[in-house]
Order: sequence, then C-alpha cells, then structure tokens
Amino acid sequence: MLEPIDLQEHKDMFENYFGFRETPFGVAPDPRFFYSSPPYLEALAALVYGVRAKKGLILLTGEVGTGKTIVLRKLMRQLESAVQFVFISSSHITSYSLVELMVQDLGLVTKERNRLEMIHELNTYLIEQLKNGRAVSLLIDEGQNLSDDALEGLCSLSNLETEQEKLLQIVLVGQPELAAKLSKSPFRRIKQRIAIHHRLFALQNIAEVEDYVRHRLQVGGYDGPEIFNKEAIESVWHYSAGTPRLINIICDNALGIASDASKKKVSAYMVMRAASTLLLEQGQEGYKPVLPELGVSRTKTPVAKSSQKRSPMTAANFPNERLNGGSLDSGGAQRQTEIGTVPSQIFDYMTRIATAAMGPMAPLVVRDQLSALGESQDAFPQPKLRELIELVSREILNETMRLRFQDMMAQEMGTLGMMRVG
Repeated sequence: MLEPIDLQEHKDMFENYFGFRETPFGVAPDPRFFYSSPPYLEALAALVYGVRAKKGLILLTGEVGTGKTIVLRKLMRQLESAVQFVFISSSHITSYSLVELMVQDLGLVTKERNRLEMIHELNTYLIEQLKNGRAVSLLIDEGQNLSDDALEGLCSLSNLETEQEKLLQIVLVGQPELAAKLSKSPFRRIKQRIAIHHRLFALQNIAEVEDYVRHRLQVGGYDGPEIFNKEAIESVWHYSAGTPRLINIICDNALGIASDASKKKVSAYMVMRAASTLLLEQGQEGYKPVLPELGVSRTKTPVAKSSQKRSPMTAANFPNERLNGGSLDSGGAQRQTEIGTVPSQIFDYMTRIATAAMGPMAPLVVRDQLSALGESQDAFPQPKLRELIELVSREILNETMRLRFQDMMAQEMGTLGMMRVG
C-alpha cells in the first residue's frame, strides 16, 4: 500500500534543498512579495492617492493573475495606521449582503436590521471616524462577480458624504469585463462616480520576468548562485506571457522538478516540462503556431490519404535504409553526405517544424533528446533517426500537432530519399 505524501514534509525538503527561508513562488497575495516595478508602483500610488484624497470610488482592473490582489494587500499594509479597511472578495453577493458584511466587519451589528437601518448606522460610524481623524475604506476584490443589484447598491454607499468629502472610500477591483459592464447603460450612475480608473497589465518583456523571478527568490531568502539561467527565464516568459501568477506556478513546479532530479539549476527543458504538466501553451492567449511548408524549392512527395486512424511511428512505418549517395539542400544543390549518417539539414528542418508545434523550446528538446540517445548531430546514425523523431514528438502536447509533425518528417525523409514513406 502506498504511503500518502506528507505535503508539508515535501515542502520543507524543497525549501531546504535550495536554501530558501520560505517558498519564493507561492500564489498567496503576500504583500512582502510585492514587485516594486514602475507599473505596480503606479497602480499602488493611484490607490493610495484615491483613498488619502477621499475620492470616493476607485476602480482597478486587470487580467486574471496580473497581481491585483497583492496590490490591494500592499495598500492595506501601507495605510493600516491611518485607514480602517474592510476587505470583501466578491462571490455574487447581493446589495443587502454587501452592506451586511461591511457592518459586521466593523462590529456594528447588534441585532437584525434592514438595509436602510444598517446604512444609517454605518453613516453614523463613518462620521465618528472622520472626527477622530481616521478614514474607512471598502475594498471589493473580484468585482466582476458582483450581482447587478450589488453594483447598484454601491451607489448608495458612495453617496455617504459630508458637504466637503466622501465618508467611505470604495476600491473596486476586477477583471476587464467589469469595466465593460460598468459602461453599459444600466450602470451609468455608478460609472459616473468613478474618480480614478487604473488598468494593471502583465509584465511586458523578458527583462521584467527575470527581475521578477530574482525579486521573488530574494524575498524567499535565497542568496546563492543563479538558479534560472537565461534560457530558463526565456522559457518562463514564453509560457506565462508575463502573467505573475503563471510565473509563480511555473517556477514553483520547475524547482520541484530540479529538486527531484538533484539539480541546483533550472533548465529551459525543466520549465517546459513544468508547463506541460500544467497544460500550458506558449504565450497562453493568441498563440497560433504556423507550420512551415516542406522546404524551400523542394518537390513534395504525395502521401496517400487513408480513412484509418494514424498509428504512431514504428519500424514498419519507417524502415531504415542507407542514403542513396546524396541529398538536396534548401537551394536544391547536391551535397555529399557520409553513408549511414543523417545530413545536418534534416535536423534544421526537424527543429523548424517542432518549433511550430511546441514553440521556442523545440531546439532544446531536440538537443536534449540527441543527448539522451548518446549521439551528436555531427555524426548521427540513420538507424536511430526514427527513435529520435518519436522521442521529440512525445514532447508535443497537442495530438493534432504531434501527428502533423510526424507526417511532415515522414514526407521529408521521402523527399530526400532516405526512407520510404509507409
């Protein structure tokens, strides 16, 4: 019987192996890990200004995983001495429950009351806090989940004011669809009350991702040699598209792979393996690989269509044969090759179509699989080519792209006269 894994023990081993004080790539919005880059400092400054200047209603939007919640937590940490915060993570709450949650958090409810009574008691409390020089701010995370009724209810809360200033500072945070929803006619009253709207974006380039990863490692207590090399950072960028939450998840899993392999360095290949377990594809949104044609100025070998399901590459599909004395390069010129070895343009072509199928990690995959077979590209034996193609194709997660890769390699072999196409 298998013993259950002790997750805490595994976590402790993971941290001890790399010398971390704590896990550097957790997904909890810990304000200590706030990334002080210009875009995030601007977002924080907009919220701080809005609350301090008592602007009333402030809107912060951004895509999933861009770090909106950690900005809120940093705001709370920075202003905790002067502002009393009420934090609500929205989950389709109603107008009544929104007010109820707020007054409960402030400790005001002593008996069951209707919404108007609760708002009246809240107004009295806010005036008292104003006299004592202390502000109150309502933070609503995941605002895109607010019901229409709750959004309308925010108008009532935003109307709590004196002749000089707003009594309650509301910070509404959500995904871009929240801003789109507020632009619709039924919500024009609440939209007109928005004094500040700041949009938060993902990290914009590889340099920012590298700096972000280094920052997280430092906060986690790491001060040793480089763990993520340049190629690994590039891989993280390609799979995360700069989204901080995805960066954290990918890096955490890649560190686990490195630890299990007793490695102190994370390679690009490990990042790719981590991303594959998370079902991530390069760039996430909008990544549409374009497969190249079979080569420049080459004659395509026709392949008979079959209604039967494609079978994986096997020795029967690709019988090993010796070169027939030469092959065509991309310009059509004859190039003599060593009998029994694979010409270099085959590897170039394999890398190109593998890149179209799996993204920029393809050259690393081809190189690693060459090493796994104990061979080099300079003198790779023909009999092992079928095995190499199969190993590379296994790393292509999308089945359609994988079969397309195999078909194109089969056609290329036929074009160069190296192997019969099955």
